[in-house]
Amino acid sequence: GSDAQILIERLAKSANALKDVPQYVDTKQWSKVLGVLTGPMGSLSSTMNELVKITESEEVKNTCKSLSVDIRKELYAIAGAVDRKNQKDALVAYEK
Repeated sequence: GSDAQILIERLAKSANALKDVPQYVDTKQWSKVLGVLTGPMGSLSSTMNELVKITESEEVKNTCKSLSVDIRKELYAIAGAVDRKNQKDALVAYEK
């Protein structure tokens, strides 16, 4: 339905914003990295959780839940590397 379409559009915006992170890390634009993590990526977890609620397939639900946990861990790792201004760790976390 339209709810699913809106949620998928939100996911696409989040994924698109994430593509800029390596460039920001390379140029040490830490505030821009954090802006992506707290802005477009900040709502990613709740968007995925909403998708899980409207999905009927248990297999898809479990995959989404697992991905959501993994993505959250990587976003925290990127944020931690940014706090330490560590380019290498930020890029390693991004590549996962």
